[in-house]
Amino acid sequence: MSNNQTPAVPPHTTDNAQTSDRSDSDRSASPRRPTYAAHTIHTPFTSEGAQPVMPGVQRFVLSGAAIALGILGLYAGQSLLIPLALAALLAFVLDPLVTWLRRWSVPRGVAVGAVITVTLALIAGAGVMTAQQVGELGRELPTHRQNIQKKLRDLRPALVPSGATREVARLMGMVEGEFDAAKEVLQLGDKKPTARVTRVAVEPEKQGPITWALLTSLGVQLGTAALVVILLVFMLLQRRELRDRLLRLMGGDLHLMADALTESAARVSRYLLVQVMVNLGYGLPMALGLWWIGVPGAWLWGGLAAVLRFVPYLGPAVGAIFPLVMAFAVDPGWSMVFWTVGLIATLELISNNIVEPLAYGGSTGVSPLAVLISAAFWASLWGPMGLVLATPLTVCLVVIGRHLAPLRFLDVLLSSEPVFDEPTQLYHRLISGDFDEAEDLAFERVKHGSLMGFYNDTALPMLALAHRQNAQGATAAHRHRLLAGTARMVEELRADDGTAAAGLASEPTLLCVGLRSEMDALSADMLAHAFVQQGRAALAVPMADLMEGASSRPAWSKVQTIHLCTLSATPQTQARQQCRRLRRLWPQAQLHLVGWCVPEALTTPDQAQAMGVDAVSTQLQALVDQTPKQVAANHPPEDDGPANNTGARRPAETASPTSDPPQPEPPQLAGLARAVQRAADVFGVAVASLTLKTPGPGVRCVMAGMPEHTGWRTEAMPAPMSPVGRVLSGEGTLRLSDLHSDPRHLGASHAMYRHRGFFAGAPVRDAAGRVVGVLALHAPVGNTLDTAESSLLAQLASDMGAEAMALIGALENTTAPDEQQGPTPAAWSGPGEACTPA
Repeated sequence: MSNNQTPAVPPHTTDNAQTSDRSDSDRSASPRRPTYAAHTIHTPFTSEGAQPVMPGVQRFVLSGAAIALGILGLYAGQSLLIPLALAALLAFVLDPLVTWLRRWSVPRGVAVGAVITVTLALIAGAGVMTAQQVGELGRELPTHRQNIQKKLRDLRPALVPSGATREVARLMGMVEGEFDAAKEVLQLGDKKPTARVTRVAVEPEKQGPITWALLTSLGVQLGTAALVVILLVFMLLQRRELRDRLLRLMGGDLHLMADALTESAARVSRYLLVQVMVNLGYGLPMALGLWWIGVPGAWLWGGLAAVLRFVPYLGPAVGAIFPLVMAFAVDPGWSMVFWTVGLIATLELISNNIVEPLAYGGSTGVSPLAVLISAAFWASLWGPMGLVLATPLTVCLVVIGRHLAPLRFLDVLLSSEPVFDEPTQLYHRLISGDFDEAEDLAFERVKHGSLMGFYNDTALPMLALAHRQNAQGATAAHRHRLLAGTARMVEELRADDGTAAAGLASEPTLLCVGLRSEMDALSADMLAHAFVQQGRAALAVPMADLMEGASSRPAWSKVQTIHLCTLSATPQTQARQQCRRLRRLWPQAQLHLVGWCVPEALTTPDQAQAMGVDAVSTQLQALVDQTPKQVAANHPPEDDGPANNTGARRPAETASPTSDPPQPEPPQLAGLARAVQRAADVFGVAVASLTLKTPGPGVRCVMAGMPEHTGWRTEAMPAPMSPVGRVLSGEGTLRLSDLHSDPRHLGASHAMYRHRGFFAGAPVRDAAGRVVGVLALHAPVGNTLDTAESSLLAQLASDMGAEAMALIGALENTTAPDEQQGPTPAAWSGPGEACTPA
């Protein structure tokens, strides 16, 4: 539903009376804004041209160019950047040891020297042990040649193609040979092929202990290692100075930058420490298990598996190959291979599913998908070393993006933390139409918490968010999905705990009512559900059912408190109006305003008295906890005897012994009335109406948004040329931009048309396609309804068809034969039943 302030286009009509979408104005090209939302629409282009858009485009292009240049620089400078990154990574690991020595009054230079010396000694010792193990394996491996040959012969039948496959391959070879021979004959013609002489040059094999390429590669690796050690020493010695220079280089808020560096260091240090412990916890059982199985070089393979696990994804697979190959070569049978496979599989399952989730937790703050993508990215830039550095570098990028606004997108893309809170997640799923996902989120929250916690912390804040978003560009389709999905979610939650099927064992003592909109009614449903789950006799009812003149108003005598629920931040006027009516009709009940979004200033006793309520509440949990005490203190339980009942009832509810008991109203009345209120909220209009052809004279009509016309009313049949009458006569969906300027509708004096020149109505049809009612929207002149919204209005009207026919059938069964003077549903197809203009 849109509000347009441009002059109205003169109405026009079409000749096709059966069209599904009739419009008396063509305003699709005009800008559209929500009807009752006071906000500014920011269009892509202003009157000066495209200048507001260009800065954004320029920023996007410049940002993309900067990112491309940065990636190119990382690739081109890898010979320097890789040692620098390795040194920084080792500095994160060794700096806590240096700091620990400094606490014992050891000079920083001495502490750094000691830590570096011990680290290099450990690395050298591990290298010597590895070389010894490799040498022993090299001497033992030739003795197992027979085992290898035997197992390869055993595997040959499984690897060699079957007989049929061999025959097909031989046949294909023969065909290819024939084609080659024919091709050679065509090329040579009558010439006889001459013998070819092939000269083979015999060159002496170059002798040498090692090639120059190997020497060059070894020299490069040693140079890189030396550079890493030198950089590491200076980073540990000048830690504070480097930190100050980084802070000065980043600029901006010094507090934010200091927090970013501190958090980066803490996260990377904790991640590396945890990874070292996890890898040792994997490598040690691996070595012990291989030693018990009897695989040669068990300690070598266990240590290699621990080291290779620093390489994400690829490292564990490579580390598992070596012990499997050794088991295959050493054992004459297959038992050692199977035991080794079982050991590796068991350790992987325990490490991946138990140890790592418990150890890492949220230490890195990087999502698993981001780890995978970053590993592929850094490996493509820097090769195997990129895999080792991928996770620490990504952690640093996430932390920097969290504290630097220009790089905030890195935190959004890579972080493991949700980008939306739970109310926003639920809201997003509902407006997207993902009702199943929304219900899964609700059930998950209830399973790990409670229903009260879900309503209080997620569902009600979601409705508050939706109430704010309605004024910020939400379309009719969004509002429809939100209202329908929320109602479905609440019903599923009630069905899950048995509340929907059990119902109330006695008359309700607590009524929960939406103050105005359908969102208010949904919040009342949640409040009533919470009350019922706590053992209170509560019921959610539409406001129209409690008003004077409502045909379906119940005669409950034990109602103690009526809770008026609202999402508005300024409900004073609406609360005063409704409370005056409720005081006349329910004098024995207390009135409590439940303002989910009201400010604290409106919760005082003075403000409550000014609004006509007894108390104001804002929190579901506190309200449910306090209500039993308040009800017990202010309204003691009544005796069932007549002495205590007569004073609590209104005179209208006290039936005489000789009077006939009132017949209960069909339940479809309340359901359709709420559907009309939902339609008004979906399209953002103040007034919506539903007119139905029912048994007896006239029609049944219910209006949402008009407090002076609450509940269902019996009215005269609309005139044929009135807006509602035109839809009843079969014109289909009708849109009128200004019915008061149309001579055909000058007599439209019904209250629903007063001060509301815009009209949009869709027919409600039965199963045979006959028109049995009209769902209409009423708004001031200047509103529009586009094609998509017209289709949605027609869909809502179509959804009411089954319930409308059930209501008509129920009314036929309860109406006396002499009162059925109106036409039957089978005859309601033409405009000939008009009597009074509407």
